[in-house]
Amino acid sequence: MYRSAVMLALVTASGTVAAQTMSVSAGPLMAAPTGALRHYVAAGWGGVGSLTWRKPERRFGLRFEASYIAFPFGPADHLDHPAPSFAAVTANSGSTRLTLLAGPELAIRFGAARASLHALAGPVGAFTVMSLDGLGTDERYSQRKRYSDLAAQAQAGLGVGVSLGRSVAVDFLATYGVLTPTSYGLRDEIKVGVISGPYWGPERHWSQFASYRLQIAIGT
Repeated sequence: MYRSAVMLALVTASGTVAAQTMSVSAGPLMAAPTGALRHYVAAGWGGVGSLTWRKPERRFGLRFEASYIAFPFGPADHLDHPAPSFAAVTANSGSTRLTLLAGPELAIRFGAARASLHALAGPVGAFTVMSLDGLGTDERYSQRKRYSDLAAQAQAGLGVGVSLGRSVAVDFLATYGVLTPTSYGLRDEIKVGVISGPYWGPERHWSQFASYRLQIAIGT
């Protein structure tokens, strides 16, 4: 009787595993800042990996995603005029983002092709580097300053894919993400202390960006 119970447990467990399907995908991504963020950082590149779990013949599944984006350091595309200075200041900025997201995904198959829609949310580590030009040769302006923020991101995405074989597919996805406030841009005022000298820094703003990914998926 003990052997029968063990066999029954093993069969049940194997049936449960068989009733679940997973796919793993990874690939490069390009991120295009939108809104105020695009005035301070240029388009960035990075990589993304995801894990999707769903039951066979089900359209809805659960998607987990991790990504890394690097926005290159460079001058902003416009000049700031922080009060009380009338000088035109250029903020040089760069940023990296580490993101962990999770949420539902809807997938519909059309023969060898498939379409997907997802909505994800999760934490983001945002790391920004800034320096200023236009305020003389004082290295206290030109020296790079680093800022770190922990934020939250909501993301929606649409994808299309084509199966290359029994368990391999190529997917193209376009997503749009919104982040809670992180440090970028320039404050409205640069203050100068008699002893301490100049002190300045970025404001905390909401930010948005679109990303485009090409991923290879392995799994059913």
